Amino acid sequence: MSQLIRVFIVLVILLIALVVAAIMFDDSGYVMVEFNGWVVEMNVWSLSLSLIAIFVGLMLVNLIVKSSLAVVSGSKSWLGNWGDRKKQKVFTAGLIALAETNYLLARENLDKITNEDFDGINLLAAAEAEVQLGQPEQAKHFWHMATTYEKSALAANLFLIRDAIQHHQSDKAMTLIHNLSEKQQTQTAVLKLWAQALSQAGRWQELQDKLKSWKKSLGSDYEPLMQQASKGHFAEVASKEGASQLKQNWQALPGATRKEPAQQSAYIQQLIEQGMHTDALEALVEYQKSVPHPLLIPLFKQIKLPNPAAAIKKLEGWLKQDHLNVDLFSALGHIAHNSNDKVLAEKALSKAIKLGNRQEDLMLMATIKESQDNHIQALQLYKQSMASGAKYFAEK
Repeated sequence: MSQLIRVFIVLVILLIALVVAAIMFDDSGYVMVEFNGWVVEMNVWSLSLSLIAIFVGLMLVNLIVKSSLAVVSGSKSWLGNWGDRKKQKVFTAGLIALAETNYLLARENLDKITNEDFDGINLLAAAEAEVQLGQPEQAKHFWHMATTYEKSALAANLFLIRDAIQHHQSDKAMTLIHNLSEKQQTQTAVLKLWAQALSQAGRWQELQDKLKSWKKSLGSDYEPLMQQASKGHFAEVASKEGASQLKQNWQALPGATRKEPAQQSAYIQQLIEQGMHTDALEALVEYQKSVPHPLLIPLFKQIKLPNPAAAIKKLEGWLKQDHLNVDLFSALGHIAHNSNDKVLAEKALSKAIKLGNRQEDLMLMATIKESQDNHIQALQLYKQSMASGAKYFAEK
């Protein structure tokens, strides 16, 4: 169309030149056209107006032809826009149905626009509907389709990676991760799944090495993941080389590594599992010389020694500074019970229950009451623990 406009402008300029020349020479000119017996006579003025009218007519015909072709092909036009509005309406209806948990209606709407370009969002929504309808293979089909859209590729791949991990296909999950771009591989969601895949594959050393470089990106998730990786690594060492080698392996680690609470927790847990309670207690006291750490406090509960004086002294010292710490009271109650100090155990557990009313403390207190032949109170505590457990899982 722009080409025709340029030609039209040139024609108008030429016609203006003819008109100006006719005015200057005071001669309107004479033009005669003869064709197949037809004769048309006109002057310069008539010729100019005729040519302009003919050209404008041709431009209109060109516009009509192009518009008609656009309508037939479904490209940008009033009919095409109507089609886009209809597709958007179906898309919106599908998303609303999905949010309303009406998965059959969501599937019905989203299936109509599977091949439309919504940046892959329609495919992700369709996959979610299939998951809820118990059709995982169809969901995977939609996720694979969504990976072809730049804006939805990462989200679709995350779903595929999670699916592979859920089906214990760690190698497949890691292949999908390695196929991501370098930028996508640095996303926190990808790193968490990568850690899960390595953990599932039992590649503990590789996981530990990678976690060190991911520490900043993982934030608060770093410690539990490193704890898990270290547990796996130490368990592997103990099972293959024995408990004595476990201690040697720990001492051979760099000082900075041995100062990490996640590493300490994993090491102590393995000492306990190997029956080395004395070594575990010494490590717990040594690694918490000043303040208690949330990853290490629960390990006191597993210590089973006849006289854990150092641990009891440490816990009681912390409680003098923080007399409302339910974790410390709970740990003191459990380690006292394991050493057969029923009086201290009952005293500490009573305060822990008053502060937290947690199931494990209620169960242990019930056991103590039962050993004292106080069956009525024991039964009440058991019921209370069941209610506490049900509440915990409901909140989860």
